[in-house]
Amino acid sequence: MLKAVIFDIDGTLIDSVDLHARAWVKAFEKYGYQIPFEQLRQQIGKGSEQIIPEFISQEAFERLGAKIADYRKQYYQENLLSKAKPFEKVPELFERLKQDGLKIVLASSAKEDTIAYYKEKLGIENLIEAATSTDDVEKSKPHPDIFKAALEKLDGVKPEEAIAVGDSPYDAEAAGKISLRTVGVLCGGFSEIVLREAGCIAIYRDPADLLANYERSPLSSVV
Repeated sequence: MLKAVIFDIDGTLIDSVDLHARAWVKAFEKYGYQIPFEQLRQQIGKGSEQIIPEFISQEAFERLGAKIADYRKQYYQENLLSKAKPFEKVPELFERLKQDGLKIVLASSAKEDTIAYYKEKLGIENLIEAATSTDDVEKSKPHPDIFKAALEKLDGVKPEEAIAVGDSPYDAEAAGKISLRTVGVLCGGFSEIVLREAGCIAIYRDPADLLANYERSPLSSVV
């Protein structure tokens, strides 16, 4: 029996993937690396400790990794966060889930103040049980830490009693490592093929499409 739904935020509820990729481009440029936007965009969904080693040597990572990551966070907060827009129908989707008695947790490794900003922007503060943040995890996706932390906030809900919703293959990979099913959304920019190969059990265009097809989705009590 389904008891809870765990939502990724960036690219799933908030249109921010391109913005994060732009911040990474700027951060690498700051320290002398010219990394194409599209290559960085394909990495969004992972944490900085997973992304940076994809593009620089281990020696450079040990020397510059923390500086690149910190500059990326600062640049995003100061220049791009305010440009992130909610996808349509998120509050309505959450209200529908609540009607079915389901608990909702946000699963993110972002900073607490960023998550607070997103919750206010989305208008969902009163519709969720809890949210994870960077303080709750040691390793980011595709490691499963973030989903473990989300489940711990659900008072004993087992992995088989919950479903994750995310936009990236890293969401599905991370959730799958603790036997948590994932519903994918395409609004983060990853293809249906990529999401299905990562383990998504169903794919929707965006939160509005998931709501429109709710009764036939894995989230519905009817199903």
